[in-house]
Amino acid sequence: MPKLYEVYKHKRMGSDMVRWIVCIADYKSPYRRLPEEERVRTVTYNIFSKYKHSYCSDDLVLDALNEYKKLQYDPLIDQYNAMSEQMYKVTQVYRNMVPTQKNLEDLNDIAIKMEKAALARDKIKALILKDQESDAKISGTSSENFSVLETKLRLEEN
Repeated sequence: MPKLYEVYKHKRMGSDMVRWIVCIADYKSPYRRLPEEERVRTVTYNIFSKYKHSYCSDDLVLDALNEYKKLQYDPLIDQYNAMSEQMYKVTQVYRNMVPTQKNLEDLNDIAIKMEKAALARDKIKALILKDQESDAKISGTSSENFSVLETKLRLEEN
């Protein structure tokens, strides 16, 4: 991931900007369940203590982010995330509806459809988890704590 490495080596970006990229794009990020706009805003604040940071829109950072997203791409995970974002939006609509005699049937229909969507999303989640377990067994190791950038730096130092 050359672009990510460039961000890491940049004197004003470094590891904080790499953390920002990973928190935004990594499928294991705790922020991943947030809608994208809210995720960017929250991660930026948590890392830089402000809601907007000028380097977050830098071309190098955006290129590194796209590079990282491509590395992370899995169609099942992408589908799961899209479903989660849509369910979030539907939940907001449902939450804002005021029950009246006229819309009780609509509220009930939405609740039933939300339940079906949640079940479909749970099936995809189960497939993702099963796939991840099989990948760990195939490779024989887990790489959760493995840092490519740190390893590359150590190799360059020697």
